[in-house]
Amino acid sequence: MNSSTIDKIFPIYAVENDLLVSKKGDVSIAYKLELPQIFSLDLIALNRINKMFDKIICSLPADTIIQKQDYFYVENLKTPVSNGEHFLSRSDNNFFYEKPALKHECYLFFTKDSKSTVSITSSPKLYEKYIEEMDSFLKTVTSGISYLEKEENFFVKKLNSDEILNILGKYFSLNQEGSESLTDLFFDKRLQVGKNIGEIYAITSSDQLPLILNPTKKHIEFSTQKTNFHIPYIQPICLGLECNHIYNQVIYIEKSEKIFSKLKTKLNQFKSLAILSKENEVTYHQIDELVNNVIEKELKFVNQHFNITLWDISEQQLENNCTKLENSFKDLGITPYQIKHGIKDVYLNNAPGATTNIPQDYRFIGISEQTPLFINFESYNKGNKDGILFCDRKNNAPVRLDLWDEPLKRGHIVNRNRLIFGPSGTGKSFLINHIASQYYEQGHHIVMIDIGNSYKKLCQLVNGKYYAYDVDKPLRFNPFYFNAPEEVTTDKKVFLTSLVLFLWKGEDKFKREEKQIIGLYLDRFYEYIFSHNEVFPNLSSFYEFVDTTEVMEDQNKYFDKISFQLSLKDFHDGKYSQILNSKNRIDLVKERFIVFEMDNIKDHPVLFPLVTMLCIDVIMEKIRQLPEVKKSIFIDECWKPISKGDMAEFIKYLYKTVRKFYGEVAIATQDVEDILDTPAGPAMINNTDTMILLSHKKKMAVKDKFASYLSFTESDLVKLFSTDKREVFIKVGSSSNVYKLSVSPERYACYTSNADENNSILGIFNKTNNMELALKEFTEKK
Repeated sequence: MNSSTIDKIFPIYAVENDLLVSKKGDVSIAYKLELPQIFSLDLIALNRINKMFDKIICSLPADTIIQKQDYFYVENLKTPVSNGEHFLSRSDNNFFYEKPALKHECYLFFTKDSKSTVSITSSPKLYEKYIEEMDSFLKTVTSGISYLEKEENFFVKKLNSDEILNILGKYFSLNQEGSESLTDLFFDKRLQVGKNIGEIYAITSSDQLPLILNPTKKHIEFSTQKTNFHIPYIQPICLGLECNHIYNQVIYIEKSEKIFSKLKTKLNQFKSLAILSKENEVTYHQIDELVNNVIEKELKFVNQHFNITLWDISEQQLENNCTKLENSFKDLGITPYQIKHGIKDVYLNNAPGATTNIPQDYRFIGISEQTPLFINFESYNKGNKDGILFCDRKNNAPVRLDLWDEPLKRGHIVNRNRLIFGPSGTGKSFLINHIASQYYEQGHHIVMIDIGNSYKKLCQLVNGKYYAYDVDKPLRFNPFYFNAPEEVTTDKKVFLTSLVLFLWKGEDKFKREEKQIIGLYLDRFYEYIFSHNEVFPNLSSFYEFVDTTEVMEDQNKYFDKISFQLSLKDFHDGKYSQILNSKNRIDLVKERFIVFEMDNIKDHPVLFPLVTMLCIDVIMEKIRQLPEVKKSIFIDECWKPISKGDMAEFIKYLYKTVRKFYGEVAIATQDVEDILDTPAGPAMINNTDTMILLSHKKKMAVKDKFASYLSFTESDLVKLFSTDKREVFIKVGSSSNVYKLSVSPERYACYTSNADENNSILGIFNKTNNMELALKEFTEKK
């Protein structure tokens, strides 16, 4: 088709003043939409959105056309997914480079039908009056768009002239990048645009639709025996169709009386023909029911048209994609009409702003309440600039999820803390490695308290500090040492009170009076210390101070000093005297990656909880001295000993301090019962706004506990129990979704807990003393 012919059939006259003008004189205003993430909408949310879109339809005047276009492109990823220079960041870029992924863009056009049969190019004077009416139309559209803008996870942007031209370039080139010049077009029972060949399937009649339409359908793969995972009805031909395609949704708003008159004529025709066939009788009853339903519910009639354009450069691939689409339509109970002879008109008249030209034969009557069932309200997560690199569970495309700044800015959460639940064998340490490594690469200071050496390789890779507790050469602390009175804050006194009570009582209950007296002793002790420079503050000097001092009359009624001294003697001058009497503080301020490994004392009833508390206190010092730096503390299983007895106060102290100084606490455990069965459990849950869970398909029995104690909705639970291996359920505030954990071979090698693989990697490391080389060599051999 030569250029003069293309110009003749091209339906667009001009793009000016941010408006799209067709040759027929219709004027359109254009918007770009960002939609909720795929699989995030439950039935309640979808019904709410459907009602919202129905409101938009009903708010617009007659002779308005709503045109929604969803563009789906398969592209090979070429943009780097990581900007860092770290070894693992570079491995991400290599791993994802040129992997195919489905991209989605969504545009919404509101067209004012000029109703003119005279071309704008030949009758400009007739057009001037029509243009004068545009201000009122634009105000009405803006009012309608406000419904979308109020809906959570919908983002609307009005397009300017250049952006509108870019969309026209995309449509008329069938290319994501668009084209500034028109591509060769051919229409011979098939669409050909440049090198692309295409087909168009349309819904042009209600006869093509199933008798019963529901807003959702069951997703078999994600459902279980006890949960039904629902997706939007139209998803299989939108995001569910993984090939190049455009989904056109066109809604014609006309005067209801006009459509009602057409229906009445049609109704009378089928009534008179009902005697001739059962099919006519059925059609008569369907139309009669539709009319009565509209009258009874005071609904609005609309005309509508839907079609899908598929294309590919390969004829074989196009045939395969057509088969996929036909199967998807069949699954929906829809019988599509494959356009052949009218393919030129359908393609050209579905261009942005040209839909008034679609013939009446290709439109069918519906009601505004039901029309949203055919509108796509989902998209892929575009991701954030910073955050953790996960993958979309539908097409495995990389997506960054910001769990740190964005949710707080949007008011979805009030703290950054998180609970991580991963039943045995689901990859809990693998996930924590993934989160910690990326936060480190993005500038966080990382501290990990662990049992089992799960993070040793990562620590060695980044040249971090690795402290494995040795009973014979214990870590030495001194939480009692302060340089000045102002350093003895309320938070520090809360910690020291908890520490002393633990040394004295262990997991036994203490009386309120005993706690009060310990607090008084600490106050008096520091008054004494700062007036007697010759006394060095540590556990021993505090022990001796208590031994020689009374802080109140008749305190023996409430305070058993002999019991206190016997319980603390080992820490004063006995077998544990080195632990709490250090002359120097542990200074970790400049260290960006620190691991405290507790495997050697995990079964010790005293040392395990004590050293865990002391490590956390050292971390608190680091946190206070770096108020502007992001800090992440991961406590994997080690939280259990500090949550027993009356340790809830210490947990509150931990969360309060971390939140105040730009940090987060991530506590990891296998089962939700671990948290629920401890006195500190409520404090941990109440101070945590982000929940991260690995596959719980084998834990259906705890479904009710998630609902009761973690406030999971039915929608959350359906998503959670759909989570499979190497997938992760994440709930941030009230929003939840599931992501894939797909990583580069180098990240896998760094995170794996497989004994044979670790022996191989550590064997190479022991020879080279270089973890990066060890990981490289391992992945190359594998």
